[in-house]
Amino acid sequence: ELEGDVLVMLEGQPEVAVIARSLGARPHSWHRMALRDRRATAWPPAGSFDAATLRLPKAKDELQMSVHAAAASLRIGARLWVYGAGDEGIRSARPLLEPLFKEVTTVSTGGRCRVLGAVRSSVSTGLKGTLTDWTQITNIMMCDSFRDWISYPGVFAHGKVDSGTMTLIEVLSSLPRRARVLDFACGSGLIGATVLSKDSSASVEFLDADAVALKAVIQNVPDARVILSDGYSGVRGHSYDMIVSNPPYHEGKAESRQMLERLLSGAPRHLMPGGALLFVTQRRQRVKSLLASTFPVTEAVLDRGVHRVWRGEL
Repeated sequence: ELEGDVLVMLEGQPEVAVIARSLGARPHSWHRMALRDRRATAWPPAGSFDAATLRLPKAKDELQMSVHAAAASLRIGARLWVYGAGDEGIRSARPLLEPLFKEVTTVSTGGRCRVLGAVRSSVSTGLKGTLTDWTQITNIMMCDSFRDWISYPGVFAHGKVDSGTMTLIEVLSSLPRRARVLDFACGSGLIGATVLSKDSSASVEFLDADAVALKAVIQNVPDARVILSDGYSGVRGHSYDMIVSNPPYHEGKAESRQMLERLLSGAPRHLMPGGALLFVTQRRQRVKSLLASTFPVTEAVLDRGVHRVWRGEL
């Protein structure tokens, strides 16, 4: 049933686009995550697509936003297929589709997975068809004063300040004047913004693989320098006085140490002599030996509750 221009949304593997092309369709892949250096944008390309496929994202609010993005990109009568596993929440997709799509049915099942098919209806009431429509503003405490903070569905700790970030912020040490700082896996930018609030002479760069997260950073931190990159590949040749991070430890629903290991192993190449890496993890994460194998000076700066803040210094 695939023909014409097909929008392939949030699919990390090539098979869907390959099959669409083999059927004579013209696939257009859209990713919000710049993983493995692939191109990513915060919102799908504009157009009146003839069909779309949507790989189920991990968060329900991100799924809802993606369904609306698909609806805004499809012509009336075009088909959408949404697919994922039961433990990923595929059954929750149906009620999110029904306000903007008709003929929502299960078209295929296999193992623990399911494919839902739907047809774009002429109903547009309630359509939130731009990223701006999904802006969420939260009032947060930063450096002893409250301020508005912007986030979007799918961004880490969307709509709140997570306890790990709060723990790291508590121990942000004083920096040399005009220090260069990298907020690695920055999310909406809270850690780097706190650095700037403590010392306006600092220069902070915000790095994340999520194009949507960096949209939030730009709104939260005026004149922010953002880097869309899956790890250090986007800052080759750059050096910093400090790298700060609350690194992610999930890929989808599965736990993964990959980003943590890349954060630690790559940090020395991007630090000035005497520079430091300051990061927070859950206490159950085994970090001590890995950190010691990378930095000559290491310490656990804070050990509280479920979190531990580590520092490695050259």
